[in-house]
Parts: sequence; C-alpha cells; structure tokens
Amino acid sequence: MTEPFWWPQVLAATSTRRQAAGMLLAHATPTVEGGTLRLHFARADIAAAWEESGAQASLEGAMKAGGVDLAVEAA
Repeated sequence: MTEPFWWPQVLAATSTRRQAAGMLLAHATPTVEGGTLRLHFARADIAAAWEESGAQASLEGAMKAGGVDLAVEAA
C-alpha cells in the first residue's frame, strides 16, 4: 500500500483543527481506492474510537480545505 502524496499535509491540517482526529489518524494507514480514501486501523478499539469521535468530519474539512475531494471510509 502506498500513502497518497498529499497525506502528510492533510494529517497536519487535521491535527491543527482537532487533536483527537490527529491522534486517531496517527494510527491509520490511508489508501485511495476508486475515489475513496480508506483508513485502515490495525486495532479495533482505535477504529471504534474513530467512529464514535466525529473525527471524520474534521478530516473531511481538512481535506476540502486542502483541495482534496474524496469520500472517506474507515475500513
């Protein structure tokens, strides 16, 4: 799996906007598949925290601000 070239910039923007999102994203392996950013979490508890935290909205906002228009899905 190859990280998208823009991932570090999006991660930094998300961390600035919301600490929890940044901490959770640090545990994600991102891939782009068919126009969707898929976040792969190795641990089920981190994936559950992602789902419950609302951090996805923060990530989507940071991506939009960075000009990245992809759907986001936790896998």
